[in-house]
Amino acid sequence: MHKRLVTLAVLAVAMFGCGDETVELPPPSQAPVAAQVAPKATASAMAGDDDEKRKKLPIVEFTESDFVESSESRDPFRDYSYLYARKSRTDRIVQRKVKASPFALDELRLVGIITRGRPSVMLTDPNGFGWVLYTGDFVGKPELVSAGGTDGNEVAINWRVDRIRPKDVVFIREDNAHPDIPPTTRVMPLYPAGEEGT
Repeated sequence: MHKRLVTLAVLAVAMFGCGDETVELPPPSQAPVAAQVAPKATASAMAGDDDEKRKKLPIVEFTESDFVESSESRDPFRDYSYLYARKSRTDRIVQRKVKASPFALDELRLVGIITRGRPSVMLTDPNGFGWVLYTGDFVGKPELVSAGGTDGNEVAINWRVDRIRPKDVVFIREDNAHPDIPPTTRVMPLYPAGEEGT
């Protein structure tokens, strides 16, 4: 319908707008038929090629075991990065909030003590970052201690602020798995020997 309207419009323009000149147009049925024949022929040729290719491809049958994950057939969407992540021996054991955990207690320096109100202390790490600690806080890199027994498990034990005194801080390290062993005590003075007068 649309093609006929276009053809009539072209004829009307040719008849009224051109004067004595006549314009010959091809019959409307010839152009569309030619355009329709070529795609049909091409489509049928391609369909014939596809049929031949399908005849040549082998038929593969799948069973339930093909969809079960095994060492030969793994899930391509599963994340295996955890197998290659490098873990330190302490990462799997420490389960508490520890301040200044990348540094050993020997690397930290006591720079201030506040005894009024809630007693607190400030330690600085080798990078100059200050850490405020209160009684009961765990601090420093954990130390691995053998738990004993035949399995040889190791337990991470952290230093804990036990007491804050006017001129020093008392840290203790205790193994909760062995309450019969007395805790290790360490005192960190505000002014190490020889620095008190400065």
